[in-house]
Amino acid sequence: MKHLFTSLLFGLTLFFSTIQGQIIKTKLDIVGGISAREYVHGGLRYQYSDFGQVGFYYGGDMGLDNSIITTYAADNMLHFGKENYYSGRPVWYARQGLTLIKGIEVDRKVFRSNFDLALGREFPVSDWLGFNIDMGILCQFREKHKLNNGGDYFYNDNWYWMPLIRAQIYFSL
Repeated sequence: MKHLFTSLLFGLTLFFSTIQGQIIKTKLDIVGGISAREYVHGGLRYQYSDFGQVGFYYGGDMGLDNSIITTYAADNMLHFGKENYYSGRPVWYARQGLTLIKGIEVDRKVFRSNFDLALGREFPVSDWLGFNIDMGILCQFREKHKLNNGGDYFYNDNWYWMPLIRAQIYFSL
């Protein structure tokens, strides 16, 4: 499976590198980063307009805790401000996202749903490489526990807020 993924990624990179033109080169980004509640993550981000991008990410805690945590995230970035020469889009952005977290602990499975709002900035280094950082708030609006012994579900629908910070590096195809 690892070799199939590597071969597919190499093939896609080779395919997109042979296509000439600035429009296609900056539309799709391969993204990797670290964040509060998205943990270490990787994914794809697509520029659907001159000022909008949508991203999909998969991540987890990399085994740093006694539990196994997996995250699935999607976000929408609306760019504004001065346009950057390398990326062809404004460098400032407002981000709205949804993160689903699955945690497997010793005695239970925990499912969390988070909504996040953030403001950030891109720092393009070249026309194919850059990084971005954003800060904002994260709202957990749902938490569900399922005991491994077949016990009842426990729901916690109390909303709570926490600060959010995220840093990513991206490679434009």
